[in-house]
Amino acid sequence: MLPLRRFAVALVVLSGPWWGAPPALASPSATPQSTAKVACVVFNTSTNTCEVAGVVYAVAQIGGTTYIGGSFASVAGSPRANVAAVRADGSLDPAWTPETNGVVYALAASADGTKVFLGGGFTTVNGQARSRLAAVGAVTGDLVPGWTTQVNNNNVRALVADRNNRLYVGGNFGYLGGRAVPRLGAVGQGGGVVDTAFVPNPGNTVRALALTDDDSRLFVGGSFTSIQGQQRPGAAEVNSLTGLLTGFAPTDGGVAISMDVTPGGRLFFGTTNNRTFAYDPGASNSPRYRVRTSGDVQAIAATNTEVYIGGHFTSLPEQKLNRVHLASFLTATGVGTSWNPGANGNYGVWALLATPSALQMGGDFTRVAGVARRGFTRFTFS
Repeated sequence: MLPLRRFAVALVVLSGPWWGAPPALASPSATPQSTAKVACVVFNTSTNTCEVAGVVYAVAQIGGTTYIGGSFASVAGSPRANVAAVRADGSLDPAWTPETNGVVYALAASADGTKVFLGGGFTTVNGQARSRLAAVGAVTGDLVPGWTTQVNNNNVRALVADRNNRLYVGGNFGYLGGRAVPRLGAVGQGGGVVDTAFVPNPGNTVRALALTDDDSRLFVGGSFTSIQGQQRPGAAEVNSLTGLLTGFAPTDGGVAISMDVTPGGRLFFGTTNNRTFAYDPGASNSPRYRVRTSGDVQAIAATNTEVYIGGHFTSLPEQKLNRVHLASFLTATGVGTSWNPGANGNYGVWALLATPSALQMGGDFTRVAGVARRGFTRFTFS
């Protein structure tokens, strides 16, 4: 089964006719049960709760299987060391049992659906040395034979895979596969071979990555202010084959911590100054609009009609809308929708993934829409 296209930072995007549907199809109402319901996934029979014992930072999808990564010790009462797989019916996959000895910040699925790429702060996977980057099988979770590309002693924070043979790796490392490739590089999905010509060289940490729907352009977000010696305030666009900067030079920005691009090409990124910017990179270097939140937006899932955001905000203050850790707004205008389920937690939501049937999310929450949902849940669209 092939992976869905990546649709949120470090996640996999889906494209297709559904994204052109009216906003009402994509948006749960203020009372989620009417157009969508908060599904109970990874159910723990001993405690009668839906739970991940820890924090989920990343979500990826292959067919009907959802892969989650983060910092957790168990899922649905079964031991799982920072990564797990959830089946379409919401149950834990008992066969997929890889283990890492540290946090997983990013996941991506290979184009052929056979591999799941892990990025984070770990140094071993399944007991074998794998510094911050690894590839495991999508069915068993075993390490992919011969895939041993690693980074040096700093974390991988973002991954995105195209539909051909490239995996883009972002973080605050200095070396990739033993070569001087600072903070952003590209490797082959099949064997992890480093593309030594692709060295965009951002000036500081890369926190988020997103590909255009045709895989021709790669958007990069982070704490850098320049790439290749040219000013870029936390967001930039590079040619996905060469790594060379394009002419897109956003006038407004900041430290970008979340990012996504719609199938139509509109770019969204959230910054630590509590702004989510909307740009049309092919048309203008000025933002179309920006949406202010009362705290950081840590995850974005953007469709052609509606943009979902998650984080640790409590409102959209300029629109006078109370929105606790979850909100959505119209892609065309930035106007907030009525969707208002709410989620608790210290930091709330860290990952979002939109598919035709569900909006899946991970974080440090324990309740969503007033019901017990710890670490990971999904809204199902009717």
